[in-house]
This record gives sequence, structure tokens and C-alpha cells, in this order.
Amino acid sequence: MQRPHVARLAAILAAAALVVSACGRDEEPAADNDATETTVADGGGGETAAVFINPDTECENYEPTKGITGDTIKIGNVRPASGPFAIFGKVATGLETFVKATNDAGGVKAGDGKTYQLELVSEDDAYDPAQTPSKVQKLLDQDGIFAMVGQIGTSNNLAVRQTMNDACVPSVGLATGSTQWGNANEYPWFIGGLPSYATEAAAFIEYLKTEQPAAKIALIYQDDDLGKSYKGGIEKAIEGTEMTLVGEQPYNPLAETSPESKVVQLAGSGADVFFVGISGAPCPAALRAKPGDWNPLTYITITCTSKTAMALAQGKDEGVYSTQVLLDPTNPEDAANPKVTDFRTRAAAAGMSADDIDGGITTAGWNFGALFVRALELSPTVDRATVMNTLWKMQDETFGLLRDEVKVNSDGATDPWLIEDLRVIKRGGGQWAAVTEMTSYEGTSNDLAGPEE
Repeated sequence: MQRPHVARLAAILAAAALVVSACGRDEEPAADNDATETTVADGGGGETAAVFINPDTECENYEPTKGITGDTIKIGNVRPASGPFAIFGKVATGLETFVKATNDAGGVKAGDGKTYQLELVSEDDAYDPAQTPSKVQKLLDQDGIFAMVGQIGTSNNLAVRQTMNDACVPSVGLATGSTQWGNANEYPWFIGGLPSYATEAAAFIEYLKTEQPAAKIALIYQDDDLGKSYKGGIEKAIEGTEMTLVGEQPYNPLAETSPESKVVQLAGSGADVFFVGISGAPCPAALRAKPGDWNPLTYITITCTSKTAMALAQGKDEGVYSTQVLLDPTNPEDAANPKVTDFRTRAAAAGMSADDIDGGITTAGWNFGALFVRALELSPTVDRATVMNTLWKMQDETFGLLRDEVKVNSDGATDPWLIEDLRVIKRGGGQWAAVTEMTSYEGTSNDLAGPEE
């Protein structure tokens, strides 16, 4: 079934008309007009905000509280515990530990005044989108989850987007920054947990405008929507500049064993900037593959910055650039931050190993869990649509390990990206250091995306 987004758009317009007509008046509310008058607590703790999702008009066989049994909310996660992206299985480790730490502390006190325990069911799709649908269907039908949290992979999420959307099941904190997640009007049951890859590319190009304004860029990009989001973002960002994209190579991690030959080809392009738009273990492999006589300014994706991934670069991580939104538990500058000390204490008490605490990848999963919990805390009732509507109305929020300067805002289809604050960082001596201040791209991430291919 194709989602009835036209009906929802009409509902939004009707809601907007109600808001305009009500401005400046303290009169009794108008009589019910479909469900457009329904309100939810806004994401910043204010009183009410017009809904973005109206399940009465948009959902067939809607099950608002499926996955909630007594005081337990069951959530699901699909991650690669095997295959070339098994390194990202640690994201699920972070989520699992967050769930245990939350339950150990007494659970989640939601906006409805009740306290809930969380139950997590995880499945392995080996990062293969052909396997994802059956794993997700199991979570929906057999396990009966309330929501998906932190599902990993762009193509993997795309493989089940229509199914999840038609079922009106929340998918919260997507572990992907593909520009596809900016289409909230069409797919409102999906909300990302990372910055847009195009925004990330734009932040780096903005840095180059000062440091290397005539850069000749070579790009290796993952041959899927992840990599194409970086590619399109770069192409859009360099428009009107002296920068040029002098070489590009696609890389398919599910069909190719190593990016080395692609990197060698790019080394012959004359590029003085190398953009690594691939993720997982192939990312540090691309750094290792750089010929010794090619020394371009090198950028790696935000998904590749963990200590665990950088260790796989075997010293070739020195001097590379990326972007950052999370605190780094291994960085002495962040060590005293209360968010970091809380993470270390609670994660260790919940059984996370020291290597996983310091590895960096688990922090992403911890953050996806914290996002979901924050949505529960702000929701006046705990049902699927209300939780999603809360997420679509965040105002200057923070959660988990987000850096203190990062403020989370959203506004439905007009501002569908939760995280749009980024700073450029550079690696040296085994640590990341800021080279720019945190910059806000609030409300502009969709504008920074290149054309879809």
C-alpha cells in the first residue's frame, strides 16, 4: 500500500489554518475537525503543537500500543553482526548496554507519568539489504516490537521503508545519514539519528574554501545511497567555487574484497584532496591503500571516526579530517564532561567492556537509545503516533553523548533532520581535535543534498 501522504498534507494545512485562526484568542477550541486538532507536547517541554502524523487518516489497521505489555516496551534493532560491516555490530552493543543501564536505574519515566522497562530484540542481516526484510518482518510479526531503534545501513533501511511506513511503526534514530531520510512528508515513520551525509560534505567543503579554495578532489564512494549522498553533497557544495572533482570511483563492499585498486587509480588523478565516502572496515582499508607518494588532504566519513576503526588504518589515520557531533570518551578534553562520566559509569556497571567503552562505536548506539528515551519522556501518551509526533517537534533538545554545543530541533517536513550542528576535526597523536567551531546548518540539510541518481 502506498502511504496516503496527500491526506496527511491536507490535514497539516487544515491544522495550520486552525493555528492561524486561533492566534491572539482565548476562546474555547473549535469542534473536532477530523483529527487535525489533536495536539502533543512539543519537544522542548512547551504545552502543545499541531500533530505531524494523524493515524486516523493515514494508517490502516493501526496498532498504537503494540509492543507495550504492562510496564514493558519492546523495541527492535537490525545490525550487521557478521560480514564486512560487522564492526558496526558494536552500535547494537551500545544500544543493548543503554537498555540494560536504563532498566537497572529503574526504567523510563515517560510523559504519561508511568515508568517503563525496555526490552530489546536484535537481528543480524550482515549489512545485506536482501536479508533485511525477513529480519524486520520477524521483529514486527513474531516479536511484536513497538518501534525500531538504531537500525543500521542506508540500503537496509530503504529495503523496509515502505513496509514499516505502511505498518505505521516508528523507526527511530536511523544509523544512516542518507539524504533519503529528508523525505519526511512521504515517510514520516522514519527519523534519522545522524547528520545528513550531504550536510557533512558541505561542512568539509566550507572548511576547504578557506584552506584549499582551488582543491582538486578525488572521491571513492560506496556504491549505494550512502556513498551517493556524499557524492551529491560534494557536487552541490562545490558549485560556484574553484574546486573540481577530478576523479571518482564507486566501491561495492558486498561484491568487492578491497578498495585498494580504486584508491590507486584515484592517486593518479592529480587530486590534492581525497574524500573517503565509504564506511565500515573498507574505510580504514582505503586509508591503508594510499600510495606512499600520494599525500592529499584526506577526509573520512563521520561513520569511520571511532578508535576501533582508526586502529585498522595502521597509522594511516594521522592527519585525516572528519566531522563530529558526539563527545569522545577517549579524548582528555571531554573526559570530565558529566555526559562522559555518566556514560562510563553506567556502561561499565551494565557490563560493557573497557575496550567497547573506549572503542567509539558503542557511543552511537548509546545515543540512539537516549534519543528514543527522550522521546518517551516528552510524550504525553505512549503510543506510536504520539512518540513520532514528539520527535517531529523537538526544540533545543539534547540527549546522550551529544556535544554541549549541539542543539536538536525538528519541525516535520519543513525541518526533518534532528542533528544539523557539525564541527570539522583533525586526527593527530591518536586523538581528534577541533579545527572549526561547531557550525549550525539548522533547517538547511535538504537544501544541501545533491540530485538523486
